[in-house]
Amino acid sequence: MDRPASAGMADRRRACRGDRVVSASTTATAGKGGKRMGMASAIYVGGALLAKVAKFLLVPFYVHYLTLAEVGIVVFLQAVSYALARVFPLGLGQAVKRYYVEFDDVFEADRFTAGIWWTVTAAAVGLAALLMGTAPIWGQVIGSQIATSLIVLAVADAALQGIGTIPLMRYIVRQEPMAHSAFSIVQIVSVTAAVVLFVAGFGWGVEGVIWGEIVGYGVWALASAVIVNAPARWRPTFGRLREAFRYSIVLLPHLVFVWGITFADRLILEAQVSLDALGVYGVGYQMATVLTMVSIAISNAWLARFFRTGEGEGGSAEYARTFSAISILTLFLALGLFVFADEIIAVVANREYAGAVLILRLVVVAHVFHAANQFFMLPLFLVKQTRHISTSTGLGLVVNVVANLLLIPALGIVGAAAATIAGYLAATLSSFAFARRGYPVRPEWRALAIAAAVATALAVAALALPLHGGSILAILAKLGLCVAFPLVLLLWPGRPVLDRADLSKLTRQLPGIGRRSG
Repeated sequence: MDRPASAGMADRRRACRGDRVVSASTTATAGKGGKRMGMASAIYVGGALLAKVAKFLLVPFYVHYLTLAEVGIVVFLQAVSYALARVFPLGLGQAVKRYYVEFDDVFEADRFTAGIWWTVTAAAVGLAALLMGTAPIWGQVIGSQIATSLIVLAVADAALQGIGTIPLMRYIVRQEPMAHSAFSIVQIVSVTAAVVLFVAGFGWGVEGVIWGEIVGYGVWALASAVIVNAPARWRPTFGRLREAFRYSIVLLPHLVFVWGITFADRLILEAQVSLDALGVYGVGYQMATVLTMVSIAISNAWLARFFRTGEGEGGSAEYARTFSAISILTLFLALGLFVFADEIIAVVANREYAGAVLILRLVVVAHVFHAANQFFMLPLFLVKQTRHISTSTGLGLVVNVVANLLLIPALGIVGAAAATIAGYLAATLSSFAFARRGYPVRPEWRALAIAAAVATALAVAALALPLHGGSILAILAKLGLCVAFPLVLLLWPGRPVLDRADLSKLTRQLPGIGRRSG
């Protein structure tokens, strides 16, 4: 039976737009994968950094318009909203990234994604309503120094953030880094503008921060409805929802545990230290998270290609090379943040926040392990052994909570930062052990060990040398320490850690400076 002419026209329109679904059988363009990934990495990283700049600009804004204690309250509330925003989607965003590539028809893939969006929206609204309705019961338990009404607003904020994540998942799996970056940048800039309006314009203080986020993320939750449902012609399908739930439901404990790791330090600190100290901790922690933003951005660029080729011939070798290259880049960025911690805090805050320097340095170390953990989890997603992800994160949470309880009474916010290192290290080691069971994970240990040793030695040198005060000489010396990292690796005696072949692989697979696909 002939298809309707309108269907044929729709097919042609989709073909003209270049819409496509990358399936497991799409191997004809594999030779260009390295170059595409390099360009995608550059775009993802650039987008993530620009979005992060907007968040960084809010730190000096908070320092100017809020008291130190009010900054502490904002730190606590944003930890609540950020953590719950990870839980409310029930892990279904990962199902979009995993199953979208299995559809042969892009329209059906978009209908599936639209069904996920409606499911996530219903779950986020329902869970938020439940928590907001019962807030008088649990609110004072988790925030003894903070008004329950503010915590309720943070829960609503989290629901709106969670709803707005599905378009990003779709952009990632469709390998549309420009759209992903544009969405992220415009979203955070508009949310930042709303916060500035409510705090500086209306003078609402802490409430202005949360209301600004609610208004900003609310607008983008509505925008996400159009972005996701328009390609599906507002005809969502729920036929594979049960399968998606089976895949993602085992991630729900992982998301809860991530919520715990993200929030446990703030929860315990809020009960044991002043809000001023909590504000100092939050500023240092926020500055360190740029490392994770970059590593996740690169992971997003690599993810779709890894899901296509990871189980094929040469897939494990490419995984090892890419993991090693990204790890060395992560160490380089971490070294820069560690060495310039004094200058970073001096730029975004004032002398009241001097204690944030040490917090930044410790949390940077923690996020090196966090970045490694993200990449060790990818093989578990590939082979659909996601239950192990929850186990690893659960172990990290247990270690994190125990370390917080032991260290915070004696060391305060420094103890919380040290506990973050312990938690992410435990999760990373566990993820690596589980990943090896189902996938040939064989990183280039020699290169990683040498790179880690060199980065550590240079960081210690930065602490030992009299490089304080922000003088031109001190800044030049710190730049020299950072530049020394890649130079030492390139000139390492014997077999170089980064010989020309390794460097060629690095430039092809990381921020898009590669010229050939190889």
